[in-house]
Amino acid sequence: SDLDSADLAAQLAKPIKLSLLHDTLLEIFFAIRKRRGSRTDVPRPGDPLPGDTRPLSILLTEDNLVNQMVTRRLLELLGYQADVAANGLEAIEAVRRQSYDVVLMDIQMPEMDGIDATRHIVRQEPESRPQIIAMTASALPSDRERCLQAGMDDYIVKPVSLEDLHAALERLNL
Repeated sequence: SDLDSADLAAQLAKPIKLSLLHDTLLEIFFAIRKRRGSRTDVPRPGDPLPGDTRPLSILLTEDNLVNQMVTRRLLELLGYQADVAANGLEAIEAVRRQSYDVVLMDIQMPEMDGIDATRHIVRQEPESRPQIIAMTASALPSDRERCLQAGMDDYIVKPVSLEDLHAALERLNL
């Protein structure tokens, strides 16, 4: 059959149980990481998840629905849940309403971009503000510097990988 000759990372039979899908995805990510010689420890099936051992309240600020879904799924693989804001104005309002440990902040958004939203949050909540991680498709050193100067605490490049997201969350001073 075509499946026998296909180069598949895994094969699941329907109906798919969520726990089996979760374990299979972690195994695939781990295998890819191992092939690339990566050093960041992403949890393997059966390992405690970072969200279980280090719970964090997270706000994902992202205008693109596909990016929202992908990032939320990556967070779930790490054991985290996230609230979502679709732009900088919504992020400011969410941070005003509720205390977050972390804000994952897209840089380019309509209505208010991530740089302006970060500056506002830093001014609004100087003592109790969340840690802010920039998420951007631009990987130029000047872009990173611009994010850090606005008050962001870290920076990851899109498309966001499980490994980069995990490493950024681990680097936070929480």
